[in-house]
Amino acid sequence: MTTVTFPSADWFDRLAAAMDAAPERYRKLGPLDLTLVPRIVMPDGRVRTFALLFQGFRCVSVAEVPDTSRARGPHPVMLEGDYDAWREMIENIRTHGAADLQHTLNFLTLPDWPLRIVPLDDAGGQLDADRFYRYIESLQEFFNEAARIETRMAA
Repeated sequence: MTTVTFPSADWFDRLAAAMDAAPERYRKLGPLDLTLVPRIVMPDGRVRTFALLFQGFRCVSVAEVPDTSRARGPHPVMLEGDYDAWREMIENIRTHGAADLQHTLNFLTLPDWPLRIVPLDDAGGQLDADRFYRYIESLQEFFNEAARIETRMAA
């Protein structure tokens, strides 16, 4: 297995491929209808933004976008945080095989710190953000795929 760097479209593509390889696990959790926009603020202030389109039981596309206005797809919601919070979550998943209770998406987003959920579409607004929590088990399982991905951290 080759090592991929986080954050990168290749890294998210590996998570999507791992999701595709385990369809029954995701079928048990239910279908998704969401565009997740991970926004990672790097230590040097640069921002890396990705658009992950989830349909049914799959992540059907991954793209790095120059900014959130370029994130296209149904029900877009941004998951934003500093690189250090992302790194800590991923390293925790890799250490334990899945996120421990203090590193789940639920724990990291409920107080809007260190990760926060932001709706990107004025039409959907809070309803799109609510979708994140409706699909949180599937999204957590998606990020838990990082346990099986050989990852090099960018910073």
